[in-house]
Amino acid sequence: MKKKYLLSLTLACGLLTLTACGNGDKAVVETDAGNITQDEFYQAMKERSGEATLKELVYKKVLSDKYKVTDKEVNKALKEYKDAYGDNFQSFLAQLGLSNEDQLKDLLEYSLLQEKAGKAKVKVTDEELKEQYNIESKTVTARHILVADEEKAKEVKAKLDKGEDFAKLAKEYSTDTATAEKGGDLGDLNPDQLVRPFVLAAYKLKVNEISNPVQSDYGFHIIQVTKITDKKDVKSFDDMKPELKDKVKKAKLDSTIVQKAVDEAVKKADVKIKDKDLKDILNTPVETGSAK
Repeated sequence: MKKKYLLSLTLACGLLTLTACGNGDKAVVETDAGNITQDEFYQAMKERSGEATLKELVYKKVLSDKYKVTDKEVNKALKEYKDAYGDNFQSFLAQLGLSNEDQLKDLLEYSLLQEKAGKAKVKVTDEELKEQYNIESKTVTARHILVADEEKAKEVKAKLDKGEDFAKLAKEYSTDTATAEKGGDLGDLNPDQLVRPFVLAAYKLKVNEISNPVQSDYGFHIIQVTKITDKKDVKSFDDMKPELKDKVKKAKLDSTIVQKAVDEAVKKADVKIKDKDLKDILNTPVETGSAK
């Protein structure tokens, strides 16, 4: 149910593995059996991960010249990951091949650069801004039943329409194991951490209203809102417009949009690869991840 907080980080891990070399004859390692020079080290790393890593370095260099990411933005993103993974945060770092937070912050900076490039290409309508304002203006408590296919979702919806108990059907049918035993209860929704189709559907419902099947990457949801509370001290629509626009753009991002934006920036930068073994790296796209 939860969406990814940022674009994929795994592609950026190569940025930590290959460094530009100055004096190629300078020893990186000295032993009684002989030295390992920077040239030897560079060649070995190039053969193992050179294409992907150099491509990522080019992308980051080009994007950094066009977009700016502040320390505040990086630290906010870091906090999101810490909050999301909790006690498993160190295991998360290990899965990415990282040993400390500073390395993750480097990757987060790169991911945020990609995000900014992608958002610059996204168009937002007034209707979408109004939908987002509705989301920001209230707290919604809901439950859901998640099933794998539309046929099953229609079957469950038909049972609900006949008056069968929502909680009982959630326990029987829902594939969301985290909520099924609780009758599908999701508590107060956090729209920033949920997939967009679910959020848009849930926030349009009235109390006790049950949605038609809603498709997302996880399957088909049947949603019931159990409580709606208007938030206090919500700023006006006009005052919130910049924030609303940013949230909608981020929600609409996908890997195709980001890749196109990055490719366009690189093309305009007139990049020339001097290493003949790596001269064709920009002819094939690097995976940029996605925002759900």
